[in-house]
Amino acid sequence: MDVPKSNLESTNSCPVIACGTPGSNGLPGRDGRDGIGGAKGEKGEPGLQGLRGLQGPPGKAGPQGNPGSRGASGQKGDFGPPGQKGEKGDISGLELDLLKRQMSAVNLQLNLLRDASTKLKKAILLQNGRSVGEKLFVTHHRELNYEAAKVICANAGGSIASPRNAAENNAIKEIIVQTEKVAFLGINDLRTEGDFRYPSGEEIGYSNWASKEPNNEKGIEDCVEMPSSGKWNDRSCGDKRLVICEF
Repeated sequence: MDVPKSNLESTNSCPVIACGTPGSNGLPGRDGRDGIGGAKGEKGEPGLQGLRGLQGPPGKAGPQGNPGSRGASGQKGDFGPPGQKGEKGDISGLELDLLKRQMSAVNLQLNLLRDASTKLKKAILLQNGRSVGEKLFVTHHRELNYEAAKVICANAGGSIASPRNAAENNAIKEIIVQTEKVAFLGINDLRTEGDFRYPSGEEIGYSNWASKEPNNEKGIEDCVEMPSSGKWNDRSCGDKRLVICEF
């Protein structure tokens, strides 16, 4: 709109009182209200790559892959513990031949030992012994008390001669007749008076007592002797008689 020239002139001119200097700027005003949102701007440039995030949980196992190629052989390990004994196998022909040769050698040695034993037995019997079946009676012509005689025979691997039948009694008698001595038998009643037993403790099953024997004269006759008659007589064990051992 057009302003009258007279008004413009009155505005730019000062009154009679001189014009003052301009005042200082006032304090800034308070923030105004947010304006209405503007139009969507253009798409900006991609930003810089961010930092790597944390590892997520493992996913489900995938299908099994094809087997790989065989690896190189490892080093030889230590020997393991021995296994259980297997079943007995068949003997091979070579092993059977070897076994036969070994058995032949053993049989040869047994025959040689048997022959040597027979010769030794004959030599012993010819000099101072007798045999009945598998039993051998031998004397070394010494006269000892009962306990010493028992030790002598035991150390030799036998026991004092103790006849269990008439044949054995007769064999012992023949040695006594040959030596012209009286011999101790192993039979005794040391444990219980009148209960005569073999040295093993077994009750006797055969006897050949002389008439009115045993009589335990003076109450000290607990052992048995045999003179050349072959009859038995109870005698003190402390007396010395011929030692005959049986094997």
